This record gives sequence, C-alpha cells and structure tokens, in this order.
Amino acid sequence: MLCGRIDYKCLDIYHLAHEYVLYLYPLCDSFPQHESNNLGSQLRRAAVSLPLNIAEGSGCTSYRSFLNFLSFAYRSLLEIEATLKLCKDLHYLTDEQHKAAWEKFNLLIRKLYRYMECIQAKADERTKYRTQIEQAGRLA
Repeated sequence: MLCGRIDYKCLDIYHLAHEYVLYLYPLCDSFPQHESNNLGSQLRRAAVSLPLNIAEGSGCTSYRSFLNFLSFAYRSLLEIEATLKLCKDLHYLTDEQHKAAWEKFNLLIRKLYRYMECIQAKADERTKYRTQIEQAGRLA
C-alpha cells in the first residue's frame, strides 16, 4: 500500500507536467480563432490532464493503481505528440515553436516512462512478496 508515501508535489514529473501546461497554454492562443474550440482545446485538455493524473494517482493505495493514472498521463502525452504534429503541419506552429514544444515533450515523456518503470518494479516486488507470504501460509 502507498498510504501517503508518494507526495506528488515532490515528484519531478509533476513539476515538468505543470510547467508544460503553462508553456502550452499561451502557445494555443496563437492558433487561428476557428481552432480555439478544436485543436487548441484538445491540446489544452490533454496537457492539463498530465499533472492532474499524476496528482490524483499519487493518492492511490497501491502501486498498480498509481501506475494506471501514470498510464493515463502517458497516453495524454501521445495525444499531445499527435496534436503538435497536426498543428505544425497546418502551420499553426512555426518550426521553432514546434521544436521547443517537442524538446519539452521529449524530456517529460522520457522521465514519465522511467518513473512508470520504477513504479512497475515496485508493484511487481509487492506481488512477489505477497505470493511468498501466501505460499508460506499454505505450508504452515
């Protein structure tokens, strides 16, 4: 059980996600007006879900449940990746804007993936421990 052992405010991935939202919001303001309720809105919603899922997941009582929320954040990053490509191809972003957004994206997705691997390992370790306890109980 996690039971408060993970404080999202101490997680580097949370702060990177938060900063990414703050970076993307004004970037969306430069999109054409007719995109404010389409790609701009989609990009904002996907970005906002990043720190929110990390924060919400940190309150879970198991590593597996927390990993589920981290997976939501990871999938939102994939959505952001596709949206950024569309925005670049539609010329809503300059090459420089896309490159800067991509660099921040790349750092965040790599760190999130590594953190997910760490949480997965902890979940596997707990499962192995529980199995050993159950087997020992059967032998007694």
